[in-house]
Order: sequence, then C-alpha cells, then structure tokens
Amino acid sequence: MKTNAMRLLDQHKISYEIFYYRISKEDSDATQIAVQLGIPVNLLYKTLVCIDLNSHICIAVLPSNEQLSTKKLEKITQSKELVLLPVEALPVKTGYIRGGCSPLAMKKSYPTYFHSSIPEEEAIWVNAGKKGILLKLKLKNLLQLTGGKLADIIR
Repeated sequence: MKTNAMRLLDQHKISYEIFYYRISKEDSDATQIAVQLGIPVNLLYKTLVCIDLNSHICIAVLPSNEQLSTKKLEKITQSKELVLLPVEALPVKTGYIRGGCSPLAMKKSYPTYFHSSIPEEEAIWVNAGKKGILLKLKLKNLLQLTGGKLADIIR
C-alpha cells in the first residue's frame, strides 16, 4: 500500500526504501522503533508540528533521540512562543495522525527545519505517513521536496 509520501517520491523519481515496524499498544516512541529495526537512533528522525501565537505552523524534523529546542526554533522562525500543535489538530492541518506524521506530502506546505547534525548525502529514516511504515532516503532529497532548511534545533 502506497502512502502519499511514497507517491510524491515516485512522482519525483526519488529512490527510497520501505521499512515496516510493529505497532505496540504502549504507543512506541521513535527510539523504541529504531531499536526494533536495528536503525541508528540518531538517523531515525521524528517529525514535530509546531504552532506559534499567530497560528503560523512550522515543521521540525530531528533525530529520535533528541529533544526539540523551541527557543532555537523560535529564533530561527522569528516566532513568539512556539508549542506543539495539539494532537487533535494534526489531521486537519497535516493530513496525518500522531505517530504517523511524515515531513512529506502534508496537506499544505509549511516551513520545514531539519536538524543539521548530519551531511546532506546521508540517508535518514522518516515516517512514511502511516503508523508502522518508515522510509529511508537521502537527506538532500527530503530538503529538496519539502523546501526544508538545515538548522540547529535541538536542546
């Protein structure tokens, strides 16, 4: 079954690998998923959707073993008081649910920031847009498709 993220990659003729993981009832976090699949934790990236006081949305994509620095992201985006978008608003704004949010093929294009800890030629794993499925592809391709920027966005 193809997700919208996979369709977008296919449309742009960008190669990727698909990885499936077990969804546990305890709601696995990204670090547990990396361990389950034998993926380096720092190369499995999580996608966080943030909103500011003016209802502007931005996307933060960072290693699963790191925590977002909202202060650094606020400075980069020139926003005041960024917070995570409430879970119930995710499907409306992005088309995705918690645990299945991909930086690719959201309902709208939002400013996207990838943590700058690895070279653009490196491959990383991101959610495919559905719980239980990851995509592995080069960071440079993700930057190209999302219009993403590299930035220091972790604590």
